[in-house]
Amino acid sequence: MVVGGGGHGLATAHYLSKVHGLSNVAVVEKGWIGSGNAGRNTTIIRSNYLLPGNNPFYELSMKLWEGLEQDLNYNAMVSQRGVLNLYHSDAQRDAYARRGNGMRLHGVDAELLDAAGVRRMLPFPIRQCTLPIQGGLLQRRGGTARHDAVVWGYARAASGGASISSKIAK
Repeated sequence: MVVGGGGHGLATAHYLSKVHGLSNVAVVEKGWIGSGNAGRNTTIIRSNYLLPGNNPFYELSMKLWEGLEQDLNYNAMVSQRGVLNLYHSDAQRDAYARRGNGMRLHGVDAELLDAAGVRRMLPFPIRQCTLPIQGGLLQRRGGTARHDAVVWGYARAASGGASISSKIAK
């Protein structure tokens, strides 16, 4: 039994079936599928983390995202346009440089951009906040997916393509 019909719960049900061959997995959700966190937040795809233990985990996650639509045979609107984290101070630059170096040491793409590099990437005017934009850490493979499409794609796949309500407990 998997508790929670959001992205994580439905993905768990899908991979228990696909990878581990379990065919009798129930997903229990108190509301409708995707009614929690998956229904309220943007799905950001990235593996730009510093800690060594996180790098392999999130890089595997990136590889799953990169093949998700083919795996599910469902358009989850995955768009790998890049993830750019902006920095506004020397201390933030140094922290992003460490993160980028750690990522590259583990084979993960990362580029530290200065302010001119950010302007080239984002040529439209950026409204300045309290602190000026000094640069950013870019992961070009990062991006977004439609959170509701991810939920429905996993739900469809986890249910074997049958009527979702007949296989997923409400």
